[in-house]
Amino acid sequence: MPRNLHSKARDVLLGVGRMATFTLDVCHEMLSDEFRDQLHAVSKDVASLSDYETHLSDKTQFLLDAVLGFITIEQNDIFKVLTIASVVGVPPTLMAGVWGMNFKFMPEMNWTWGYPFAWSVIILSAVAPLLWFWRKGWF
Repeated sequence: MPRNLHSKARDVLLGVGRMATFTLDVCHEMLSDEFRDQLHAVSKDVASLSDYETHLSDKTQFLLDAVLGFITIEQNDIFKVLTIASVVGVPPTLMAGVWGMNFKFMPEMNWTWGYPFAWSVIILSAVAPLLWFWRKGWF
C-alpha cells in the first residue's frame, strides 16, 4: 500500500474517531441507548483499525529499512572490490610508466639484469598488496 494511501486512511480513521467521541460527549442525552452503543463500538473499531494501520506502517518501514540495508551491504562489497583493484593496479602501472619513458639517463637500461629487475619490481608491486589483503581476510 503506498505511503500516501496509508496517510489518507489514517486521516479518515482519526476523523471518524473524533466525530464518534464528540457525538458521544456533546449529544449524550439526545442519543438513544442503541445509537450510543453503536458509537462506542465505532470508537473501539476505529481505535483497533488505527492500531492495525500503525502496525502495517511500521512493518512497511521495517521492510524498507531492511532493503536499504541490503543495498548498502552490496555497495560496500562493490567498493571493497574497487579498492582492492585500484591498490593492486596502480603501483605496477606507475612502475611501468616510469620505466617506459625514454630518458637519456636511466641506469637500469645498462644493467645486465635491468629488464628482469623491472619486471620483478612490477610483479612484486602487484603481488604484495594482494598478499596483504589476503592476510587481512578481504578476499
